[in-house]
Amino acid sequence: MHKVLTLCLCLLLLVACQPKPADNSVRVLLQGSEWQLLIAPASIPVETPLRLTLVSQHPVEVISAELTAVSMYMGLIPLRFQKLSTPTMDGSEHWQSEFLLGACSDPAMVWQLNLTVLLADGRKLSINEQFNSSW
Repeated sequence: MHKVLTLCLCLLLLVACQPKPADNSVRVLLQGSEWQLLIAPASIPVETPLRLTLVSQHPVEVISAELTAVSMYMGLIPLRFQKLSTPTMDGSEHWQSEFLLGACSDPAMVWQLNLTVLLADGRKLSINEQFNSSW
């Protein structure tokens, strides 16, 4: 009986120590007729690497962006975007920024994204959007 109990305990520990599967979910934060703004993972967990992706149907020259917390002061988080590759077959460009959000006492922290995109044709796209993080 003692051996069976020990074996069950060992199996339970092995199962409990398995790493969590990667969260590859994506949420569409905003979508326009010629662009899309995506965030992954979709649950927007704090203290976890996040990816913000801009998909544009037109060539992009410059992207400037920053995040600030609305719920409480947590400073300013500058976002640095990099072009992922050459345009896709449909002509769209993909730009991505990786960042972390800090945790605080609010489990559903509100964040303000301010993003400005200068397109190659001189047009300027300004996005100001709020979203919630989770923990």
